[in-house]
Amino acid sequence: MKFIYVLEDDERIQKDLFETLKNIDSGLSIRFFLSLAEFHEWLKISVTEGPKALATGGRRFADDTSPDVTPANTHELRLVIAKNEFLGVQNMGLIKRAREFFLRKKMCSPQEPTALIITAFDSPDFDISLAEERIINNVIFKPFDKLILRQHLEFALSGHHPISSTAVASMQISSTIEMLKEVELHGINEIGFSTVNNHEIRIGAMTKYYSESFTTDHKRSVLAYCHSCKEISPKEFLCEFLFFGADNQQLTQIRKTILTDKGHTLETVKNTLGNKTRILLLDEDVPLSIEMKTFLSERFENTEVFTYSNYGQMLSDLANKETPNRQELPAQFDMIFVNYADFEVEKQKKWEQIQQYLKDRCKTYNLEFSEPPDLYMISRKRLVTDEVKVLSTWVKEIFFTPLDKTYIFKKLLKTRTSLVNKTETTIAGHKDNSALKVANPVEITQISEAGLIMKYYREISIGAFREFVLWRPEELETPEIIGTVNYTEKDKGGGDYFLNHFVFFGMKDYYLKHIRLWLREAYIKTKEK
Repeated sequence: MKFIYVLEDDERIQKDLFETLKNIDSGLSIRFFLSLAEFHEWLKISVTEGPKALATGGRRFADDTSPDVTPANTHELRLVIAKNEFLGVQNMGLIKRAREFFLRKKMCSPQEPTALIITAFDSPDFDISLAEERIINNVIFKPFDKLILRQHLEFALSGHHPISSTAVASMQISSTIEMLKEVELHGINEIGFSTVNNHEIRIGAMTKYYSESFTTDHKRSVLAYCHSCKEISPKEFLCEFLFFGADNQQLTQIRKTILTDKGHTLETVKNTLGNKTRILLLDEDVPLSIEMKTFLSERFENTEVFTYSNYGQMLSDLANKETPNRQELPAQFDMIFVNYADFEVEKQKKWEQIQQYLKDRCKTYNLEFSEPPDLYMISRKRLVTDEVKVLSTWVKEIFFTPLDKTYIFKKLLKTRTSLVNKTETTIAGHKDNSALKVANPVEITQISEAGLIMKYYREISIGAFREFVLWRPEELETPEIIGTVNYTEKDKGGGDYFLNHFVFFGMKDYYLKHIRLWLREAYIKTKEK
């Protein structure tokens, strides 16, 4: 006989749990304890009686008409459900001792130890760090969402087996979401930040990062790429990251926070050696083009800027065609600036066309075209993170209007040491120990309101927890959802991959609404494809 022990004194909650458990398996024997003291008394009796004590422990629910159970050594305690006030984080020591006791007294097996679910009201006082305690299967918030309650009770009762959603709909899908990992933030400066890692980071590796230090009224993440990585001790690396496509409001806020810190430091930047840097600037927005040309000419002493407001005229001049408005251009260019609006349609195709014209121009002058110039974009409108990340694969940087010239100046100096600045400048930075989470893209093959299956290069240990982000444009409203590993298996689809089955942990109503919106949008995208 499988027993469920419930530590709960609220009759309405008792009724919800009893009815749900009976609907899952009518053969379960469910017993209630109205206080922690009652549970303690039963523990004392079970010291000598072992599994036989399960049949006499607790109280029946008022509507329970099941026959009496004869004590037997074969009985097992499959699940304990306890309100947070009885067996919450404040009684973690008791929980651990009780679970070890159940195993020692053979009330459960090592393969399927007694599961534990905590029920709680969602409040600021509740400590979700219970997720880190692998002996706790889940936290279910009250008042219950009946379908989610049933699904998570089923998961707890079925043990560590492949998850199958019977109470909530599950979607088979090949999609990418974000899995978060906390890293040690070392410091932040005006153009990036540094971290301490236990492994080397590839130079140029682009990733999204979340931190309170980056949070504005519409964003809380930045894209950044590894600029340098130095080993500072065995298996400890200091890595410097530079922002990519940073939001102007974020940059202003970061700069203000640094400069108001009396302990901030200043890194002097003065590039003194560099050949002539030839820059091609294409922008149909003439005032913006003039502003950018003036900025580049005034801040750097070795730049030569050629501007165009017409794409066709630029290509014509690169091909040395005779036209009324022709400009004499140098044989090669080092940097190219374009307006995002001019490239909004067939962006990469236009860039490939420009590169081909540059290659042909080199042939004309018997010069080698080793690699294309760095391409920079200027945008008047905000771009969603996914698009910025795609652009990062072939664009050196994206700047937004109104132009933050301080940031652009310092970023160009840091990344192009051949640019000679007319006046010395400094990059301000300070120590920052706030939480920093790196968002690693991971592939999922199935998802529901209760859990997901993640395809990964390795199997993750049972009970381990991870945080996931199901990204939507309303970034500030996008929660970090905790999942715990319930089962792992080799991917039968081939390759050296594993399927890690996660059960969502501590699902709040707000999280459920977010998942439902994400599922709906994912379904629509699947249909559109």
